Amino acid sequence: MIRNRSALGDAGPPARRLVHALVAAVAGGTLVISLSACSGGGDSGSEATSDGGAARSEMVAPDAAADQAADAATGAIGLTEAHEEAVDRELVTTGSATLAAEDPFAAAEQISGLVEEAGGRVEARDERAETDDEPGSASMTLRIPADRVSATLDALDKLGDVRDRHVETVDVTGTAQDLDARIEALRTSTDRLRELMAEADRTADLIEIEAELSTRQAELDSRVSERNRLSDEVAMSTLQVEIVAEGTPAAQAKPGGFVGGLTAGWSALVSTFNVVVLILGAIIPWLALGGVVLLVVVGVRRQLARARSGGPTPPAVEPEPVEP
Repeated sequence: MIRNRSALGDAGPPARRLVHALVAAVAGGTLVISLSACSGGGDSGSEATSDGGAARSEMVAPDAAADQAADAATGAIGLTEAHEEAVDRELVTTGSATLAAEDPFAAAEQISGLVEEAGGRVEARDERAETDDEPGSASMTLRIPADRVSATLDALDKLGDVRDRHVETVDVTGTAQDLDARIEALRTSTDRLRELMAEADRTADLIEIEAELSTRQAELDSRVSERNRLSDEVAMSTLQVEIVAEGTPAAQAKPGGFVGGLTAGWSALVSTFNVVVLILGAIIPWLALGGVVLLVVVGVRRQLARARSGGPTPPAVEPEPVEP
């Protein structure tokens, strides 16, 4: 019995220290310690068993408490991660690509088929036929489901040579949440104003409530429209595709740095010169017509001036002599 008290007395303080250190996480460990202590006190017939039971209580309880503490911590982390995952992120994805193909028109038709298969639509399509100076080309603005953008860009490789591509994603979750909160507040406000309008018994109050209700309703409609546009941008990504003929300068990869800037500047200069020439070509016929009209007007005025100068000249009046 003396040894049993000594063993229990040795096992008590560690258990109390564990209870004070991990109050919430080691409730199960405390129960294990208590059961082990009771088993050691009841089995007084064998000193070895009592000592071994106390030793096992001291050895097993800390491990169990540590495991339970780890499980509790893991559970807390899991709850935090689940809470973070519960917030759906709203992303707006936009992209652009340049495709070099043998037949730009045929490639544009194939791209339209790919977009329809992906559940999207062609929002704009511009095709330019081949001329003596420039080959044919096409440009398309595509609206594609956000989860099909990568697959669509990969499918372009089968239609030609993709010279460049760019994809950008913007997180608009905060903007969407702010719009949702404003819409909810405006709806609550308009509902309350309608209730007040139904309860109004004076014409002045009714007019004031109607004016405020109109203002709030207009703001609510504007916010709802803005939220719908944002939702559409999130659900349907925008992809701009330029299709050029193979072997043209536009089909080459765009250089960067100083060379890219120099090339862009030269292209801009040539384009500006072409525009100036085009404008001059359109103005010259009108200038020629204006010159002919001006010559006719000048000739008529000269004829009128000559007709006026060729008439009879009035006799000269001699001054009367002055008497001295």
